[in-house]
Amino acid sequence: MTIEQYNQLPYDYAHCAGTHCEKASLCLRHTAYTMLEMGGREQYMMVNSKVIAGKKPCPFFDPNSKERFAWGISRIYDNVRASDLRGVKLNVMSCFGSEVYYKVKQQRRAITEEEQEMVRLSFTEMGYDGNAIEFDRYEEQYPALMRMARYK
Repeated sequence: MTIEQYNQLPYDYAHCAGTHCEKASLCLRHTAYTMLEMGGREQYMMVNSKVIAGKKPCPFFDPNSKERFAWGISRIYDNVRASDLRGVKLNVMSCFGSEVYYKVKQQRRAITEEEQEMVRLSFTEMGYDGNAIEFDRYEEQYPALMRMARYK
């Protein structure tokens, strides 16, 4: 994680010293903790490691890895037969809910890897090659930096 990325973390993002944790080197919260001196934050949140020590799996573990987010769905319906279009759109919409679907369509919200797989599965269920679906663009980023609500 770079200093610029660290400074993009929300102020309520909990840092973790990771003193009793075997996964500290794999956790973004611990990486954030190691960057405190360089980041220059006056205030920050901390996980109480004494309370979570020994809990398996750690409820605060946040993988120190980037995810491939997609943006935009303007071309995903290009190869759909007209007779199937309404059904496919309804299936894709059900992956997000109508409000989030329109945010995704307008590229105001990213599509997680899990949601991308659900969209591909909707096409596969309708008889299309779901693996051929390409979104408008992709971005590799830490999920914590995307600051997006998870809609389930």
